[in-house]
Amino acid sequence: MAEVINILVHPEGELNSEIVKIEKNNNQSIIYENMKLNIKENKKSQNDSNTNKTEENKKENETRLDKTEENKRENETNSNQTEENKPINETNSNKTEENKKINENKEEEDEEGKGNNKKPSISGAIFAMTSLSIGTGCLTFTKKVIQFGFVWFGVTLIIGGIATYWTLCGLIRAAKKKNDSEYSSIVRKELGKFPAVLVDIMTCLYSWGLIITYEIIMNSLVGRVIYVFFKNKDIYPTFDVYESQEWNTIQNKIFVLGSINLLLVVLCLVKDIGRMKFFSLFGIIALFYTITVLVIESPFYWKHYLKNVYQKNDKSTHANWIDISKAFNSNLDFFTGFATIVFSFSCHQGALPVYRSLKPNNEQPVMNKVFRRSIILDLIIYFLIYISSFLTSPLISEDLVIFRESIFKNDIFMNLAKISIFLELFFLIPSNYNSFRCSLFHILFGNEKIKTFPNIILTISTLIISAIVGVVYSEISNYISLLGGFCCTTYCYFIPGWLMIKVEWNEMSKTKRILSIIGISILTLIGYIGGIMSVIICFRGRK
Repeated sequence: MAEVINILVHPEGELNSEIVKIEKNNNQSIIYENMKLNIKENKKSQNDSNTNKTEENKKENETRLDKTEENKRENETNSNQTEENKPINETNSNKTEENKKINENKEEEDEEGKGNNKKPSISGAIFAMTSLSIGTGCLTFTKKVIQFGFVWFGVTLIIGGIATYWTLCGLIRAAKKKNDSEYSSIVRKELGKFPAVLVDIMTCLYSWGLIITYEIIMNSLVGRVIYVFFKNKDIYPTFDVYESQEWNTIQNKIFVLGSINLLLVVLCLVKDIGRMKFFSLFGIIALFYTITVLVIESPFYWKHYLKNVYQKNDKSTHANWIDISKAFNSNLDFFTGFATIVFSFSCHQGALPVYRSLKPNNEQPVMNKVFRRSIILDLIIYFLIYISSFLTSPLISEDLVIFRESIFKNDIFMNLAKISIFLELFFLIPSNYNSFRCSLFHILFGNEKIKTFPNIILTISTLIISAIVGVVYSEISNYISLLGGFCCTTYCYFIPGWLMIKVEWNEMSKTKRILSIIGISILTLIGYIGGIMSVIICFRGRK
C-alpha cells in the first residue's frame, strides 16, 4: 500500500512539476505576447504621432511657403519703391549737401559772432558798405567831369547810385528767398552753372586788374616823389618834363615794378589775410586825408585858373559846365565814363557778408536802410571829389587828380597824401590778390583751399605778369573803365538784375517786369559798350 501510495504520489509530483513548468512557459509566452502587443501599440502610437507631426510640418511648410511668397512680393514692391525713390534720394542728397553748406555758413557766422561778442551794428554795416565802394577809382573823375560837363556828370553819378541801390536790394531779396548768403552759390541755384562761373571769372579778372592798376599808380607816385624831393627844378621845371626826358623809360618801370613786386611776394603768400585788417583801415584814413586836402586846396586852384588862364573872349579857356556833346566823340567817352561810375559803386560782392554780419537783425527794411544810407554817403564823398577835381583843373586833367601840377612851391600836404596813397595801394594789393586767388582756386579746383606749392607758383607768376602788363600799357583811367565796363557791369547790374527778375517774376506786375527788363538791359548795354571802347583804345590809342 505504501508503494502504491508512493507511486501515486510520485507521478502526481511529476505532474505538478510539469504543470508548473507548463504554467511557467504559458506565463512567459503571455508576457512575450503582451510585450509584442505593447511594442506594436507603441509603434502605432509613434506612427500616429509622426503622421500628426508630418501633417503639422506640412502645414507649417505651407504657411512658410505662403510667407516666402508674400516676402517675395514685398521685396518686389520694395525694389520698385527704391527705384522710384532713387531720384528722390538723389534730390535729398543734393539738399543735404546744400544744407551742409548752409550749416557751414551758419557755423562760420556763429564763430564770427562769438569772436566779436557784440551785437550787429547798423552804423558799422553802413561804414563797411561805404568803404567797399570808395577807392582810388574816384580820383579819376577829373577827366570824366571835363568830358561830361560839370552838371551832367553829377546827374550820371546820381543815376549810378540809384541803379546800385536797386540791384543791391534785389540781390538781398534773392538771398533771403534762397536762404543763402554766398553770391556764386545763389546764382548757381537760380540761374545755373554758367552764370555762376561767369561771376567767378569776372571777380577774378576784376581783382587782377586792380593789382595791375595799383602797380601803375604806385610806379607814377614813386617818380613824382623822386621829382619833388631829389630833382633840380631848374633842369626839370615840371614833372611832365622830367617824366618825358628821364622817368618814363622801360628800364625805370621794370626796376620800380620789380622792386615793388619783390616786397609784395611775401605779403601775397600769406593765407590768412585777416591779419592785415589794420592796413585796410589805414587805407581808408589815407584816402579821406587825400580828399580833405583836395577840398581845402581846390579854391586856391580855381582862383589861379580865373586869374591866369580864363579869358572871356576865348572859349577854349572856358570850363565845361553843361555841354555833354564832348562825351559823344570818336572815343565814346560817355560810355567809358559811365563804366568808371559803375566801377566806383561796385560793392555787390561785399554786400552779402555785410548781410550775414547783421543776423538776426538783417530783415529787408534794415538792409534797404543800410544800402540807402551808404549810397547817400558815397554820393556825398563823390560830389566832394568831383567838385574839387573840377575846380582844381577845369580844362586839362591828369589820370588822377593828385597828379595835378602844383601851384604851390612846396605842397607838403599833397606830397604826404601821395605817400599815404602809395602805402594804401601797397597794402591793398595783397587783399585784392587774395580775392583773385580764392576765385581762381574755386574755378580750377572747385574749392578755395589754398595749398602751399600752387600758392607759391600762382603768386610769383601773377605778380610777374602784372608787372609786364604795367610796363607795356600804363593808362590808368582806361584800365578802370575796362574793369568797370566788363567786370563790374556783369556782377553789379547784369547778374543781380537777371536774378532779381527771375526770382520775383511771379510777384511782379506786367508793367514792373517790362520796366525791370528795360532798365537792366540799358545799364548792361552802356557798361559793356564802355568796356569794348576801353579795349579798342588800348590797341588804337585815343583820338
